[in-house]
Amino acid sequence: MRRKMRSRNRPANTIGKKAAGSISEVRRAQISDAENKILDGDIGKNVSAAIAHSPGFRRNSVNMLKSASIASPMMGPTSSSTTDRMSPEIYSPLFQLANLNLPRDRVTMNAWNRVFYDTHPIVRNAINLHASFPISKINITCKNKKVQQFFMEMAERIDLYSVVYGAALEFWKMGEAFPYAELDESMGVWSRVTILNPDYVHVKKSVIGNHTVVSLRPDANLQRIIGSTSPSDISMKKHIPKHILQYVKKGMNIPLDAFNVSHLKLLSSPYDIRGTSIIVAVYKDLMLYDKLRESKFAQADGMVNPLTLVTLGGEDYRPTQSDIEAFKNVLEEAQYDKDFKIVTHNGVKIERVGFSGGVLDIGSDVEHILTNLYAGLMTPKSLMDQEAATYASSSVGLEVLRQRYDIFRNMIKKWLERKIFAPICEIQDFFEYKDGEKRLLVPSIDFNHMNLYDMADFTNSVGQFVGNKQVSVQTLHRSLGLSYEEERRRIREEMIDEQIFAKEQQVLGNMKLSELAALDPAKSIIEPPGTKTDPGSPSDGDGGIPGVPPEGPEMGPV
Repeated sequence: MRRKMRSRNRPANTIGKKAAGSISEVRRAQISDAENKILDGDIGKNVSAAIAHSPGFRRNSVNMLKSASIASPMMGPTSSSTTDRMSPEIYSPLFQLANLNLPRDRVTMNAWNRVFYDTHPIVRNAINLHASFPISKINITCKNKKVQQFFMEMAERIDLYSVVYGAALEFWKMGEAFPYAELDESMGVWSRVTILNPDYVHVKKSVIGNHTVVSLRPDANLQRIIGSTSPSDISMKKHIPKHILQYVKKGMNIPLDAFNVSHLKLLSSPYDIRGTSIIVAVYKDLMLYDKLRESKFAQADGMVNPLTLVTLGGEDYRPTQSDIEAFKNVLEEAQYDKDFKIVTHNGVKIERVGFSGGVLDIGSDVEHILTNLYAGLMTPKSLMDQEAATYASSSVGLEVLRQRYDIFRNMIKKWLERKIFAPICEIQDFFEYKDGEKRLLVPSIDFNHMNLYDMADFTNSVGQFVGNKQVSVQTLHRSLGLSYEEERRRIREEMIDEQIFAKEQQVLGNMKLSELAALDPAKSIIEPPGTKTDPGSPSDGDGGIPGVPPEGPEMGPV
């Protein structure tokens, strides 16, 4: 009955079998395409499709959608469709995903710098190189030897080299340093120089002029001490100046006098108020390095034990769930048995699947990152990696680094002379008169010669200049990292020791055997009384001074 109803409702087909066979493939495709459009129209009445977009896409893509018609270039059957294309992504370095992860405030940047300095070997070695190599030796010189000795003693008292090294380390690591010098008013000298934490320092500078106001935000420990009632905190509170107590109690920053505080900064732009560390230039490379390292950690966790893959069944055998559970129990029993044997059919296959060939190779990526780190940290590979490049091929990079170190040395030199030495010279009244004008007598700072090349060629060249009287001996000593005055003093000590040794040999030669046996080798040899000395020199009995004739004209005032 159903067959009759379908045949009645079906439209009459006037195409015979012979006619249908004679239709070409092109015409057959056109008929099929028309039939599909009719069927798709009937189905589309009940079913509809849509593309879901985010609200941000709808808002940003107004009047920015592109419509395109795709048509077949072939003659005969054609098809067309309409597609919606998104607008091209606009590039901006400010809104890259990696840049959006970078820190925006200074406290977070300082925290990042400290973490990378503490945990990354290349960053730590590069910063230590920049901070220590240019200031390996500090020399204080002055025309007035008393003034020079005064400042050498003060430098020894405040440990000036450690202060300069701490400021240099903070300068390269954080991009800025805030040395704060405390004055001993009773003696008129600096009693201590400390490096302030830049997280708690606020700097304000006028757009017009060069006036800068530096203030210190009290940290949590200082606030706790001032507000505490414990005996230990009360005893510490007594050593805090009263004006600082008032600022902390009012919740205000503590203003710092420009006489005491200094601001050393590495500027990215001349108008910047705060400094920027060189580590900031390699933030994104360090981020990528950490991402790759984390991926290797994840791989290492999965590579502890190879995977054991057990396959049951074959063409003639299909295991049930109970068979699988039974074989699982058998394998668990065999895990810790050294002489366990399994006898089964050929439908069981056991294999150990390792990670050979499936480990992500990041060698080239890491090498590219390390190259960027060396460039961003201003460190030639030849100084950090002995297997990278030789000194001969890195001469240009080393020369550029030396010039950068000269700029850093000049900054440290000006800071020491203007902020550390000049105020003390004014307090101690160290002046000189030149051309009838009273001028402040400030000692100068000098550093040893900085050589990034082979020292043998340099010392040979300087030695030749000294032999030709073109360079002083003091310059030779300083280029070798030696003190000229100290070496002269040591030479005099050695000359005296040599003469004493010669005199001791002469005295021993005149002693009897019993006298020699009674001598103590740990004590100095004393010349026996009445012993004859060299001709022309007074004896001990005469009471003369060695090197002075016993009888001579009396010396009066000249």
